[in-house]
Amino acid sequence: MTDEVPQNINESMDIKEEPDDALYHLSTGQALIDTPVTALSFPEGASERDILLTSSPDDLSEGPSLNKDQSSVFQQNKKIMKRVKSEVWHHFIVSPVDHLKALCRYCPCVISRGKRGDFGTSCLMRHLMRRHPNVLKNQKGTFENIPSSPRSPYATLAAAEALSSKITENSSMAEEKPHILPVTSKKTSKLWNHFSICTTDPTNVVCLHCSRTISRGKKTTNLGTSCLFRHMQRFHGNILENKGNVSRVLVSSSAGCQVRSDSMETTTATTSEDSNEKYNEYHPIAKKITKLVAEMLALDLQPSSLVENDGFNRLLEYLQPQYSIPSSTYFSSTAIPEIYESVKEVIVSHLKEAEGGIVHFTAGIWVSNQTHEYLTLTAHWATFESSVRPPGQDFHCSALLNVSQIDCDYNLTDIKKQLEYLWDTWIISSGLKIGFTVTDNQSIANILDDNEQASMQCFGHTIDLIVSEAIKSQRMVQNLLSIARKICERVHRSAKAKEKLAELQKVHDLPENQLVQDIPSKWNTSFYMLERLVEQKKAIDELSIECNFRELISCDQWEVMQSVCHALKPFEVVCREMSTRTATLGQVIPLIHILNRKIDMLFDETMGIDNMLKSLKDGMVSRMSSALRDPRYIWATMLDPRYKTSLFTEEEAEQYKQDLVKELDLSYSTSGERKSVVSNGCSEVPAPSNSGPSSKDNLWALMDDIRSKIREERPKSSELTVLEYLEEEIVDQSCDPLDYWNLKKFLWPDLAKVAIRYVGCPPSIIPAETLFSTASKSCSLNQTRSMLENIERRIFLKVNLPLIYFQY
Repeated sequence: MTDEVPQNINESMDIKEEPDDALYHLSTGQALIDTPVTALSFPEGASERDILLTSSPDDLSEGPSLNKDQSSVFQQNKKIMKRVKSEVWHHFIVSPVDHLKALCRYCPCVISRGKRGDFGTSCLMRHLMRRHPNVLKNQKGTFENIPSSPRSPYATLAAAEALSSKITENSSMAEEKPHILPVTSKKTSKLWNHFSICTTDPTNVVCLHCSRTISRGKKTTNLGTSCLFRHMQRFHGNILENKGNVSRVLVSSSAGCQVRSDSMETTTATTSEDSNEKYNEYHPIAKKITKLVAEMLALDLQPSSLVENDGFNRLLEYLQPQYSIPSSTYFSSTAIPEIYESVKEVIVSHLKEAEGGIVHFTAGIWVSNQTHEYLTLTAHWATFESSVRPPGQDFHCSALLNVSQIDCDYNLTDIKKQLEYLWDTWIISSGLKIGFTVTDNQSIANILDDNEQASMQCFGHTIDLIVSEAIKSQRMVQNLLSIARKICERVHRSAKAKEKLAELQKVHDLPENQLVQDIPSKWNTSFYMLERLVEQKKAIDELSIECNFRELISCDQWEVMQSVCHALKPFEVVCREMSTRTATLGQVIPLIHILNRKIDMLFDETMGIDNMLKSLKDGMVSRMSSALRDPRYIWATMLDPRYKTSLFTEEEAEQYKQDLVKELDLSYSTSGERKSVVSNGCSEVPAPSNSGPSSKDNLWALMDDIRSKIREERPKSSELTVLEYLEEEIVDQSCDPLDYWNLKKFLWPDLAKVAIRYVGCPPSIIPAETLFSTASKSCSLNQTRSMLENIERRIFLKVNLPLIYFQY
């Protein structure tokens, strides 16, 4: 034991100890999986020639040099140990530090040989099988010439080599290539066809289907497969249901590891047959995929012919080989219409949950790129208890009821009939009430007024008119917009200008944003264009000079551009605020006061746009003054707990309070005239007959007098309710009014019903330009009538599927 260690071992080499022997014992019941050999780094000053451990197994394939190398190592080990019989010592060297351990020649691992007095080479053999199977494969001829007993470790090596070659042959025949190389053990589970052991932590496995990491236990001596089976049941149940999950069973015998090749060939063939078996149209997985494809066609406004594209079918074939997609005719004539009817039923049931049975509407006429005009009708309502809305969502609800094409030179009579039909189909037949209708189209407003339906002006559309007129009133602003459009257009068309702009942005430390090209008919896009140019001012000035732009922005023009952005910013914020789903009528009067105050301040804060500011002020007076006197906007503001009467004078507040009390009394009297339905089936109480006891003796006869007195005192109760509400403190601006009234509906039930009627109405119509521009790009809207009906249904589904959270 005093012999020196061979000189080809460098003491400065980094050595890591092999994990506990119990981790790799074959009796643990877990299949052993090949892991890649870790790379070995050279110590400083050492070379591959000096360090024998750095030689890879592939480099040892040369016959004579290999035998000579192994023979010298074997002899060196004999000098250290008295008896060396196992041929495994051709691949290991006794550790010079601890003779109870051995050093692998191919990797920096230290393997324990056992305890003192009980040495063995089983751990060394398992290390070769696990880490260096190529060494055994390359030396097959050498080991065949060495006689070994049935219990020799090389019998196990030979079996492992035969196993490796057999699995390689079978894998080429099977459709699914194996991801792992199972090693035999006494207890091998078929689940190992779906998992591989994690290379960093042997207690974890990686699923071959979803790449999730699953723990097999904490102790390496007590690992199981129950959690693996539960994972397959939960996430890959369809794989377990199919009989194609056949494992390559490896059985360990007393003489060594043997492979049941006949069983493997049979199961591989079975796997191939089962994987080719197609789902029928009633299979749950097939029905789910078909439903998702139909939803995709509607959400993306794609034509049904998409399902016949080669690329789409190749993708489905890879994701689910057993699925056969139906024809495009099936989606256009069956799948999408069925989803449409199902979603329509859900919306009808959801409408019936409206608080107070009141539903408001937004209506408009939109023009597509093909100059086709569409009448749209969207419903809005508030509901506190819903079977559709998930927990945590707000109480504002909306749904697109109809999209229908109308004649370009539309007749008002046709629009009237269409609206009446929609209201009868969706509202009146369900026992609901028609609330306010917000529109930006004067023709629709006239129809509503003629039918005694309450119509309201779209706040967002009115702001658009005011700002557009103000921009046109200032010639300098018009010229500035023209220059800005030409600069943005030049940059967008020139790749060289784009590259130069990116370089200048980095030089001046500016945000790396692209320039915005506006749409002249939409003032907000012009604002975004000017705002981006102001942001990139330094880069634009240098870019215009270096790229020889004919359009150059002077210092005075930059100041005017900044003034225009400063003036338009409040209007852009207001439009964005009023287009959200939680916007209410109660915000209109406060925002009118804010904009008027901001315009007065802009005269001192800007320069060169006085005409534009005067036009803004005149437009606010002419177009918004009617809203300040409209009782619906006034009551909506008073019933909004964020404002109440804070924006009115004392005289106005007192007058509006009395008006609100009268509205509350009218609401109560209207609801009181209805006969309540007795749920227990009891009929009305009959009039007392003369045969009964006298009225003086019958105490219950006094109930009529009590009821009449309560009715007489009811107005005082309504006034007290309004006073109690107004005396409470104003809530924060971020509060949703519907959240407030949901909490107060039991304290002031009648006032809460009136509040919901006004607060639940949106101030603006839903912007639909983006929706129809998408439809025009994706689909051809100038097709036959049958094709148009299908597109209208898809637009209906595109809007409503997310609104009902895909629950139908």
